[in-house]
Amino acid sequence: MVRTILGYGIALALAASVLNAQTASPTPQTKPASKPPSATAKVPKFFPYPVNERKLPNGLTVIVIPTPEFKDMVTYATPVFAGSRNETERGKTGLAHLFEHMMFLHEYGGKDHGYDEMIRLMGAHNNAWTNYDMTFYHPTTFTQNLLGPVKRPGATVPGLIELEASRFTALKVGQKTFEVQAGAVLGEYRRIFSYPSEKMIEQLSPLVFPNHPYGHTVIGFRDDVENMPKAWNAAWAFYNNYYQPNSLAIVVVGDVKPDTIFAEVEKRYANWKPVETPTIPEPAEPDGEKVTHVDWEAEVSPRVMVGYRTPAAQPGTKDTAVTTILEELLISRSAPLFQKLRYKKQTVTDMGFAIDPMTTDPFLLLIDTELKLDEFQKNGQKYIADVRTDLITGIEELQNFSKQPNAAQTLRVIKSKVRNDFLGSLDSTGDIAQIFSVLYRFDRRTDTIDRMMAAIDSLTPADVDAFAKKYFTPNRRVVATLWKGDTQQTGTQKEGQ
Repeated sequence: MVRTILGYGIALALAASVLNAQTASPTPQTKPASKPPSATAKVPKFFPYPVNERKLPNGLTVIVIPTPEFKDMVTYATPVFAGSRNETERGKTGLAHLFEHMMFLHEYGGKDHGYDEMIRLMGAHNNAWTNYDMTFYHPTTFTQNLLGPVKRPGATVPGLIELEASRFTALKVGQKTFEVQAGAVLGEYRRIFSYPSEKMIEQLSPLVFPNHPYGHTVIGFRDDVENMPKAWNAAWAFYNNYYQPNSLAIVVVGDVKPDTIFAEVEKRYANWKPVETPTIPEPAEPDGEKVTHVDWEAEVSPRVMVGYRTPAAQPGTKDTAVTTILEELLISRSAPLFQKLRYKKQTVTDMGFAIDPMTTDPFLLLIDTELKLDEFQKNGQKYIADVRTDLITGIEELQNFSKQPNAAQTLRVIKSKVRNDFLGSLDSTGDIAQIFSVLYRFDRRTDTIDRMMAAIDSLTPADVDAFAKKYFTPNRRVVATLWKGDTQQTGTQKEGQ
Protein backbone atom coordinates (compact mmCIF):
# COMPACT_ATOMS: atom_id res chain seq x y z
CA MET A 1 0.00 0.00 0.00
CA VAL A 2 1.37 3.41 -0.98
CA ARG A 3 0.95 6.19 1.53
CA THR A 4 -0.85 8.92 -0.45
CA ILE A 5 -2.29 12.30 0.42
CA LEU A 6 -5.53 10.70 1.57
CA GLY A 7 -5.96 10.78 5.33
CA TYR A 8 -3.31 12.85 7.10
CA GLY A 9 -4.34 14.27 10.49
CA ILE A 10 -2.58 16.25 13.16
CA ALA A 11 -1.42 13.19 15.05
CA LEU A 12 0.19 11.86 11.89
CA ALA A 13 1.46 15.33 11.06
CA LEU A 14 3.34 15.10 14.32
CA ALA A 15 4.07 11.40 14.18
CA ALA A 16 4.43 10.81 10.45
CA SER A 17 4.61 14.40 9.74
CA VAL A 18 3.48 13.58 9.45
CA LEU A 19 7.66 9.52 10.44
CA ASN A 20 20.13 7.25 14.95
CA ALA A 21 21.81 5.26 17.23
CA GLN A 22 24.86 4.29 15.11
CA THR A 23 24.56 0.91 13.44
CA ALA A 24 27.16 -1.58 12.30
CA SER A 25 27.30 0.01 8.84
CA PRO A 26 27.00 3.70 8.01
CA THR A 27 23.61 5.16 7.08
CA PRO A 28 22.98 8.12 4.76
CA GLN A 29 23.47 11.47 6.47
CA THR A 30 21.70 14.76 5.78
CA LYS A 31 22.48 18.31 6.80
CA PRO A 32 20.47 19.40 9.84
CA ALA A 33 17.85 22.09 9.30
CA SER A 34 18.78 23.69 12.61
CA LYS A 35 21.06 22.47 15.36
CA PRO A 36 19.41 19.68 17.38
CA PRO A 37 19.97 19.19 21.10
CA SER A 38 23.03 17.19 22.07
CA ALA A 39 22.70 13.45 22.63
CA THR A 40 23.12 14.00 26.37
CA ALA A 41 20.57 16.82 26.70
CA LYS A 42 17.80 15.94 29.12
CA VAL A 43 14.22 16.66 28.09
CA PRO A 44 10.95 16.12 29.96
CA LYS A 45 9.38 12.71 29.51
CA PHE A 46 6.29 12.93 27.29
CA PHE A 47 5.87 9.55 25.61
CA PRO A 48 3.73 7.68 28.17
CA TYR A 49 5.25 4.20 27.80
CA PRO A 50 8.62 2.74 28.80
CA VAL A 51 10.97 2.14 25.87
CA ASN A 52 13.43 -0.75 26.11
CA GLU A 53 16.20 -0.91 23.53
CA ARG A 54 18.83 -3.49 22.68
CA LYS A 55 21.23 -3.58 19.77
CA LEU A 56 22.52 -6.86 18.37
CA PRO A 57 26.15 -7.21 17.22
CA ASN A 58 24.98 -7.14 13.57
CA GLY A 59 23.52 -3.66 14.02
CA LEU A 60 19.87 -4.67 14.37
CA THR A 61 18.08 -2.47 16.89
CA VAL A 62 15.24 -4.05 18.86
CA ILE A 63 12.72 -1.81 20.63
CA VAL A 64 10.19 -3.24 23.09
CA ILE A 65 7.40 -1.03 24.44
CA PRO A 66 5.30 -2.88 27.03
CA THR A 67 1.64 -1.82 27.05
CA PRO A 68 -0.08 -4.28 29.43
CA GLU A 69 -3.35 -2.34 29.23
CA PHE A 70 -3.78 -3.85 25.75
CA LYS A 71 -4.16 -7.26 27.31
CA ASP A 72 -2.89 -10.26 25.32
CA MET A 73 -2.30 -8.13 22.18
CA VAL A 74 0.95 -7.31 20.40
CA THR A 75 2.15 -5.60 17.23
CA TYR A 76 5.45 -6.88 15.88
CA ALA A 77 6.55 -4.07 13.56
CA THR A 78 9.50 -3.86 11.23
CA PRO A 79 10.22 -0.35 9.98
CA VAL A 80 12.62 -0.51 7.03
CA PHE A 81 14.39 2.85 6.71
CA ALA A 82 14.16 2.88 2.94
CA GLY A 83 11.42 4.11 0.64
CA SER A 84 11.25 5.69 -2.78
CA ARG A 85 13.95 8.17 -1.66
CA ASN A 86 16.39 5.26 -1.91
CA GLU A 87 15.62 4.60 -5.59
CA THR A 88 18.52 6.49 -7.14
CA GLU A 89 18.86 4.64 -10.44
CA ARG A 90 17.02 6.17 -13.38
CA GLY A 91 14.53 3.80 -14.92
CA LYS A 92 14.29 1.74 -11.71
CA THR A 93 11.72 3.59 -9.61
CA GLY A 94 8.92 2.03 -7.56
CA LEU A 95 11.08 -0.79 -6.16
CA ALA A 96 10.51 0.04 -2.49
CA HIS A 97 6.76 -0.23 -2.96
CA LEU A 98 7.17 -3.35 -5.10
CA PHE A 99 9.10 -5.11 -2.35
CA GLU A 100 6.41 -4.24 0.14
CA HIS A 101 4.21 -6.48 -2.03
CA MET A 102 6.89 -9.15 -2.47
CA MET A 103 7.38 -9.58 1.26
CA PHE A 104 3.90 -11.05 1.58
CA LEU A 105 4.68 -13.70 -1.08
CA HIS A 106 7.56 -15.32 0.82
CA GLU A 107 7.80 -19.05 0.15
CA TYR A 108 8.01 -20.09 3.78
CA GLY A 109 8.77 -23.79 4.09
CA GLY A 110 9.47 -23.91 0.36
CA LYS A 111 5.79 -23.49 -0.52
CA ASP A 112 4.22 -20.86 -2.76
CA HIS A 113 2.55 -18.27 -0.53
CA GLY A 114 3.75 -20.30 2.47
CA TYR A 115 4.21 -17.24 4.68
CA ASP A 116 0.79 -15.83 3.88
CA GLU A 117 -0.82 -19.20 4.61
CA MET A 118 0.85 -19.41 8.04
CA ILE A 119 -0.30 -15.88 8.90
CA ARG A 120 -3.84 -16.79 7.82
CA LEU A 121 -3.86 -19.90 10.00
CA MET A 122 -2.49 -17.91 12.92
CA GLY A 123 -5.31 -15.39 12.54
CA ALA A 124 -3.02 -12.35 12.61
CA HIS A 125 -3.91 -8.99 11.09
CA ASN A 126 -1.13 -8.21 8.64
CA ASN A 127 -0.47 -5.12 6.54
CA ALA A 128 2.24 -2.69 5.41
CA TRP A 129 2.75 0.66 3.71
CA THR A 130 5.49 2.53 1.86
CA ASN A 131 6.27 6.24 1.68
CA TYR A 132 9.19 8.36 0.49
CA ASP A 133 11.48 7.48 3.40
CA MET A 134 10.44 4.14 4.84
CA THR A 135 8.47 0.92 4.50
CA PHE A 136 6.50 -0.21 7.52
CA TYR A 137 5.34 -3.77 8.23
CA HIS A 138 3.00 -4.21 11.19
CA PRO A 139 1.39 -7.60 11.85
CA THR A 140 -0.76 -7.68 14.98
CA THR A 141 -1.78 -10.82 16.86
CA PHE A 142 -2.24 -12.33 20.31
CA THR A 143 0.83 -12.29 22.52
CA GLN A 144 0.80 -16.09 22.81
CA ASN A 145 1.41 -16.31 19.04
CA LEU A 146 4.78 -14.56 19.14
CA LEU A 147 6.94 -17.52 20.12
CA GLY A 148 4.92 -20.47 18.90
CA PRO A 149 4.33 -23.15 18.05
CA VAL A 150 0.71 -22.14 17.54
CA LYS A 151 -1.72 -25.05 17.52
CA ARG A 152 -4.53 -24.85 14.99
CA PRO A 153 -7.01 -27.54 13.85
CA GLY A 154 -5.05 -29.82 11.57
CA ALA A 155 -1.92 -27.64 11.60
CA THR A 156 0.91 -26.29 13.71
CA VAL A 157 2.00 -22.75 12.93
CA PRO A 158 5.42 -21.24 13.77
CA GLY A 159 5.53 -18.22 16.05
CA LEU A 160 5.22 -14.77 14.50
CA ILE A 161 8.84 -13.86 15.31
CA GLU A 162 10.08 -16.91 13.41
CA LEU A 163 7.85 -16.09 10.43
CA GLU A 164 8.97 -12.46 10.30
CA ALA A 165 12.63 -13.38 10.67
CA SER A 166 12.29 -15.87 7.83
CA ARG A 167 10.98 -13.38 5.29
CA PHE A 168 13.31 -10.53 6.28
CA THR A 169 16.55 -12.49 6.52
CA ALA A 170 15.97 -14.99 3.70
CA LEU A 171 13.13 -13.92 1.43
CA LYS A 172 12.24 -16.45 -1.27
CA VAL A 173 10.02 -15.48 -4.21
CA GLY A 174 9.97 -17.22 -7.57
CA GLN A 175 10.55 -15.19 -10.73
CA LYS A 176 7.13 -16.05 -12.16
CA THR A 177 5.42 -14.91 -8.96
CA PHE A 178 7.52 -11.74 -9.08
CA GLU A 179 6.47 -10.98 -12.65
CA VAL A 180 2.77 -11.48 -11.94
CA GLN A 181 2.87 -9.27 -8.84
CA ALA A 182 4.97 -6.61 -10.58
CA GLY A 183 2.40 -6.49 -13.36
CA ALA A 184 -0.40 -6.01 -10.84
CA VAL A 185 1.25 -2.82 -9.54
CA LEU A 186 0.20 -1.07 -12.75
CA GLY A 187 -3.42 -1.39 -11.62
CA GLU A 188 -2.54 0.30 -8.34
CA TYR A 189 -0.75 3.06 -10.27
CA ARG A 190 -3.87 3.70 -12.33
CA ARG A 191 -6.04 3.80 -9.22
CA ILE A 192 -3.77 6.25 -7.38
CA PHE A 193 -3.47 8.62 -10.30
CA SER A 194 -7.19 8.66 -10.93
CA TYR A 195 -7.11 11.25 -8.11
CA PRO A 196 -6.37 14.70 -9.58
CA SER A 197 -4.19 15.79 -6.68
CA GLU A 198 -1.93 12.76 -7.02
CA LYS A 199 -1.40 13.55 -10.70
CA MET A 200 -0.46 17.11 -9.82
CA ILE A 201 2.16 15.86 -7.36
CA GLU A 202 3.51 13.41 -9.94
CA GLN A 203 3.96 16.18 -12.49
CA LEU A 204 5.32 18.73 -10.02
CA SER A 205 7.89 16.47 -8.34
CA PRO A 206 10.51 16.16 -11.12
CA LEU A 207 10.27 19.90 -11.73
CA VAL A 208 11.16 20.63 -8.11
CA PHE A 209 13.60 17.74 -7.57
CA PRO A 210 15.23 17.06 -10.97
CA ASN A 211 18.26 15.25 -9.51
CA HIS A 212 16.92 13.71 -6.33
CA PRO A 213 14.68 10.67 -5.75
CA TYR A 214 11.96 12.93 -4.34
CA GLY A 215 11.50 13.77 -8.02
CA HIS A 216 9.33 10.68 -8.41
CA THR A 217 6.35 9.54 -6.38
CA VAL A 218 6.40 6.48 -4.16
CA ILE A 219 4.88 4.12 -6.71
CA GLY A 220 7.36 5.23 -9.39
CA PHE A 221 7.22 6.64 -12.91
CA ARG A 222 4.62 5.03 -15.14
CA ASP A 223 7.19 3.72 -17.64
CA ASP A 224 9.07 2.04 -14.79
CA VAL A 225 5.87 0.53 -13.39
CA GLU A 226 4.98 -0.86 -16.82
CA ASN A 227 8.46 -2.41 -17.10
CA MET A 228 8.51 -3.78 -13.55
CA PRO A 229 8.01 -7.42 -14.56
CA LYS A 230 11.43 -7.14 -16.24
CA ALA A 231 13.11 -5.56 -13.19
CA TRP A 232 13.98 -8.86 -11.45
CA ASN A 233 17.69 -8.08 -10.99
CA ALA A 234 17.19 -4.43 -10.02
CA ALA A 235 14.54 -5.38 -7.49
CA TRP A 236 16.76 -7.89 -5.74
CA ALA A 237 19.61 -5.37 -5.71
CA PHE A 238 17.33 -2.98 -3.83
CA TYR A 239 16.35 -5.70 -1.37
CA ASN A 240 19.97 -6.68 -0.77
CA ASN A 241 20.96 -3.05 -0.17
CA TYR A 242 18.24 -2.11 2.29
CA TYR A 243 16.60 -5.18 3.80
CA GLN A 244 19.55 -5.56 6.15
CA PRO A 245 19.90 -5.47 9.96
CA ASN A 246 21.56 -2.04 9.97
CA SER A 247 18.82 -0.51 7.78
CA LEU A 248 15.76 -1.42 9.83
CA ALA A 249 14.54 -2.02 13.37
CA ILE A 250 12.20 -4.34 15.23
CA VAL A 251 9.55 -2.46 17.25
CA VAL A 252 7.39 -4.65 19.48
CA VAL A 253 4.45 -3.03 21.26
CA GLY A 254 2.00 -4.86 23.46
CA ASP A 255 1.44 -7.09 26.44
CA VAL A 256 4.96 -8.53 26.44
CA LYS A 257 8.08 -9.02 28.58
CA PRO A 258 11.13 -7.27 27.06
CA ASP A 259 13.66 -9.96 28.03
CA THR A 260 11.58 -12.67 26.36
CA ILE A 261 11.40 -10.65 23.13
CA PHE A 262 15.09 -9.78 23.14
CA ALA A 263 16.08 -13.41 23.56
CA GLU A 264 13.83 -14.71 20.77
CA VAL A 265 14.79 -11.94 18.32
CA GLU A 266 18.48 -12.55 18.89
CA LYS A 267 17.95 -16.25 18.34
CA ARG A 268 16.18 -15.68 15.00
CA TYR A 269 18.18 -12.73 13.61
CA ALA A 270 21.71 -13.10 15.02
CA ASN A 271 23.24 -14.62 11.86
CA TRP A 272 21.93 -11.87 9.59
CA LYS A 273 24.91 -9.96 8.17
CA PRO A 274 24.95 -6.15 7.75
CA VAL A 275 25.92 -4.37 4.54
CA GLU A 276 26.94 -0.81 3.74
CA THR A 277 24.00 1.13 2.32
CA PRO A 278 24.33 3.44 -0.74
CA THR A 279 24.65 7.19 -0.30
CA ILE A 280 21.65 9.31 -1.27
CA PRO A 281 22.34 12.65 -3.07
CA GLU A 282 21.07 15.76 -1.34
CA PRO A 283 18.46 17.89 -3.12
CA ALA A 284 19.75 20.99 -4.89
CA GLU A 285 18.97 24.36 -3.34
CA PRO A 286 15.84 26.09 -4.66
CA ASP A 287 16.52 28.22 -7.73
CA GLY A 288 13.23 30.05 -8.22
CA GLU A 289 9.48 29.50 -8.31
CA LYS A 290 8.33 26.33 -10.08
CA VAL A 291 4.96 26.26 -11.84
CA THR A 292 3.15 23.46 -13.65
CA HIS A 293 -0.33 22.72 -14.99
CA VAL A 294 -2.15 19.41 -15.45
CA ASP A 295 -4.60 19.22 -18.34
CA TRP A 296 -7.14 16.77 -16.86
CA GLU A 297 -8.99 14.50 -19.26
CA ALA A 298 -12.46 15.08 -17.81
CA GLU A 299 -14.47 18.06 -16.64
CA VAL A 300 -13.74 18.27 -12.91
CA SER A 301 -13.53 20.93 -10.26
CA PRO A 302 -10.27 22.82 -10.77
CA ARG A 303 -7.51 22.55 -8.21
CA VAL A 304 -4.75 24.90 -7.10
CA MET A 305 -1.73 23.84 -5.07
CA VAL A 306 0.72 26.28 -3.52
CA GLY A 307 3.74 25.17 -1.55
CA TYR A 308 7.28 25.92 -0.43
CA ARG A 309 10.52 24.02 -0.08
CA THR A 310 10.92 23.11 3.60
CA PRO A 311 13.84 21.72 5.63
CA ALA A 312 14.68 18.13 6.46
CA ALA A 313 13.11 16.86 9.67
CA GLN A 314 15.42 17.04 12.69
CA PRO A 315 13.36 16.27 15.83
CA GLY A 316 14.21 18.59 18.69
CA THR A 317 14.93 21.61 16.47
CA LYS A 318 12.88 24.77 16.15
CA ASP A 319 12.42 24.26 12.40
CA THR A 320 10.91 20.82 12.81
CA ALA A 321 8.78 21.98 15.74
CA VAL A 322 7.27 24.71 13.55
CA THR A 323 6.76 22.21 10.72
CA THR A 324 4.66 19.99 12.99
CA ILE A 325 2.25 22.82 13.86
CA LEU A 326 1.85 24.25 10.34
CA GLU A 327 -1.32 22.23 9.82
CA GLU A 328 -2.94 24.05 12.75
CA LEU A 329 -1.58 27.44 11.67
CA LEU A 330 -2.67 27.17 8.05
CA ILE A 331 -5.51 24.71 7.39
CA SER A 332 -7.29 24.00 10.67
CA ARG A 333 -10.85 25.31 10.88
CA SER A 334 -9.72 28.21 13.07
CA ALA A 335 -6.72 29.18 10.88
CA PRO A 336 -7.09 32.63 9.23
CA LEU A 337 -6.28 31.25 5.78
CA PHE A 338 -8.86 28.48 6.08
CA GLN A 339 -11.46 30.90 7.43
CA LYS A 340 -10.86 33.30 4.56
CA LEU A 341 -11.09 30.79 1.71
CA ARG A 342 -13.72 28.41 3.05
CA TYR A 343 -16.09 30.72 4.91
CA LYS A 344 -15.55 34.41 4.14
CA LYS A 345 -14.87 34.33 0.41
CA GLN A 346 -16.11 30.74 -0.13
CA THR A 347 -13.74 30.31 -3.07
CA VAL A 348 -12.64 26.75 -2.23
CA THR A 349 -14.69 23.70 -1.32
CA ASP A 350 -11.86 21.65 0.17
CA MET A 351 -8.41 22.41 1.55
CA GLY A 352 -5.63 20.32 3.06
CA PHE A 353 -2.00 19.28 3.00
CA ALA A 354 -1.18 17.39 -0.20
CA ILE A 355 1.85 15.56 1.20
CA ASP A 356 3.57 14.98 4.52
CA PRO A 357 6.23 17.71 4.94
CA MET A 358 8.22 15.70 7.53
CA THR A 359 10.91 13.92 5.53
CA THR A 360 14.52 12.77 5.77
CA ASP A 361 15.76 15.30 3.20
CA PRO A 362 14.47 18.82 2.50
CA PHE A 363 11.05 18.50 0.89
CA LEU A 364 7.78 20.42 0.47
CA LEU A 365 4.90 21.95 2.34
CA LEU A 366 2.08 21.80 -0.22
CA ILE A 367 -1.48 23.04 0.32
CA ASP A 368 -4.08 21.53 -2.00
CA THR A 369 -7.39 23.31 -2.70
CA GLU A 370 -10.43 22.26 -4.68
CA LEU A 371 -12.33 25.08 -6.39
CA LYS A 372 -15.89 25.45 -7.73
CA LEU A 373 -16.43 24.28 -11.29
CA ASP A 374 -19.29 26.69 -12.01
CA GLU A 375 -17.30 29.64 -10.69
CA PHE A 376 -14.33 28.63 -12.82
CA GLN A 377 -16.49 28.32 -15.94
CA LYS A 378 -17.84 31.79 -15.26
CA ASN A 379 -14.70 33.71 -14.23
CA GLY A 380 -11.79 31.55 -15.44
CA GLN A 381 -8.40 33.22 -15.03
CA LYS A 382 -9.48 35.76 -12.45
CA TYR A 383 -10.91 33.08 -10.16
CA ILE A 384 -7.75 30.96 -10.33
CA ALA A 385 -5.51 34.00 -9.81
CA ASP A 386 -7.52 35.15 -6.80
CA VAL A 387 -7.23 31.78 -5.04
CA ARG A 388 -3.54 31.49 -5.84
CA THR A 389 -2.88 34.99 -4.52
CA ASP A 390 -4.86 34.34 -1.34
CA LEU A 391 -2.92 31.11 -0.72
CA ILE A 392 0.45 32.78 -1.23
CA THR A 393 -0.50 35.76 0.91
CA GLY A 394 -1.95 33.61 3.67
CA ILE A 395 1.11 31.37 3.90
CA GLU A 396 3.66 34.18 3.70
CA GLU A 397 1.76 36.20 6.31
CA LEU A 398 3.24 33.80 8.87
CA GLN A 399 6.41 35.90 8.49
CA ASN A 400 4.60 38.34 10.79
CA PHE A 401 2.74 35.84 12.94
CA SER A 402 3.97 37.47 16.15
CA LYS A 403 2.18 40.69 15.16
CA GLN A 404 -1.20 39.01 14.82
CA PRO A 405 -3.69 39.73 17.60
CA ASN A 406 -3.42 37.14 20.39
CA ALA A 407 -0.53 35.32 18.66
CA ALA A 408 0.86 34.04 21.95
CA GLN A 409 -2.54 32.70 23.04
CA THR A 410 -3.10 31.10 19.63
CA LEU A 411 0.23 29.32 19.92
CA ARG A 412 -0.57 28.10 23.45
CA VAL A 413 -3.85 26.63 22.24
CA ILE A 414 -2.12 24.92 19.30
CA LYS A 415 0.53 23.40 21.56
CA SER A 416 -2.15 22.03 23.87
CA LYS A 417 -4.10 20.59 20.95
CA VAL A 418 -1.02 18.95 19.46
CA ARG A 419 -0.20 17.31 22.79
CA ASN A 420 -3.74 16.08 23.34
CA ASP A 421 -4.21 14.87 19.77
CA PHE A 422 -0.93 13.01 19.93
CA LEU A 423 -1.78 11.24 23.15
CA GLY A 424 -5.25 10.46 21.86
CA SER A 425 -3.77 8.79 18.78
CA LEU A 426 -2.01 6.15 20.92
CA ASP A 427 -5.11 4.00 21.06
CA SER A 428 -3.84 0.59 19.89
CA THR A 429 -0.61 -1.38 19.80
CA GLY A 430 -0.48 -0.84 16.03
CA ASP A 431 -0.86 2.92 16.27
CA ILE A 432 1.78 3.17 19.00
CA ALA A 433 4.22 1.09 16.95
CA GLN A 434 3.59 3.17 13.85
CA ILE A 435 3.87 6.58 15.50
CA PHE A 436 7.00 5.62 17.40
CA SER A 437 8.66 4.13 14.30
CA VAL A 438 7.83 7.02 11.99
CA LEU A 439 9.50 9.50 14.32
CA TYR A 440 12.31 7.19 15.46
CA ARG A 441 13.53 6.92 11.86
CA PHE A 442 14.90 10.46 11.80
CA ASP A 443 17.69 10.03 14.32
CA ARG A 444 17.11 6.53 15.76
CA ARG A 445 16.93 7.76 19.32
CA THR A 446 14.42 6.38 21.79
CA ASP A 447 13.68 9.86 23.17
CA THR A 448 12.80 11.36 19.77
CA ILE A 449 9.16 11.95 20.71
CA ASP A 450 10.14 13.59 24.01
CA ARG A 451 12.60 15.91 22.28
CA MET A 452 10.12 16.81 19.55
CA MET A 453 7.43 17.70 22.06
CA ALA A 454 9.89 19.69 24.17
CA ALA A 455 10.83 21.71 21.10
CA ILE A 456 7.16 22.35 20.31
CA ASP A 457 6.56 23.44 23.92
CA SER A 458 9.45 25.91 23.64
CA LEU A 459 8.13 27.65 20.51
CA THR A 460 7.37 31.37 20.60
CA PRO A 461 5.57 33.49 17.99
CA ALA A 462 8.97 34.84 16.97
CA ASP A 463 10.07 31.31 16.07
CA VAL A 464 7.16 31.04 13.63
CA ASP A 465 8.18 34.40 12.13
CA ALA A 466 11.76 33.21 11.68
CA PHE A 467 10.73 29.95 10.02
CA ALA A 468 8.38 31.68 7.58
CA LYS A 469 10.93 34.35 6.69
CA LYS A 470 13.50 31.67 5.95
CA TYR A 471 11.37 29.19 4.03
CA PHE A 472 8.19 30.89 2.79
CA THR A 473 9.82 33.02 0.12
CA PRO A 474 9.17 33.44 -3.64
CA ASN A 475 12.41 31.66 -4.48
CA ARG A 476 11.22 28.53 -2.66
CA ARG A 477 7.62 28.62 -3.94
CA VAL A 478 5.94 25.94 -6.07
CA VAL A 479 2.54 26.13 -7.75
CA ALA A 480 0.45 23.51 -9.55
CA THR A 481 -2.95 23.86 -11.18
CA LEU A 482 -5.38 21.38 -12.73
CA TRP A 483 -8.48 21.56 -14.86
CA LYS A 484 -9.69 20.28 -18.24
CA GLY A 485 -7.82 22.27 -20.84
CA ASP A 486 -4.44 23.94 -21.11
CA THR A 487 -3.29 27.07 -19.38
CA GLN A 488 -3.90 29.23 -22.43
CA GLN A 489 -7.64 29.03 -21.82
CA THR A 490 -7.28 31.08 -18.68
CA GLY A 491 -4.00 32.85 -19.24
CA THR A 492 -2.24 31.10 -16.35
CA GLN A 493 1.52 30.60 -16.45
CA LYS A 494 2.90 27.68 -18.41
CA GLU A 495 5.23 25.17 -16.81
CA GLY A 496 8.64 26.62 -15.99
CA GLN A 497 7.64 30.28 -16.40
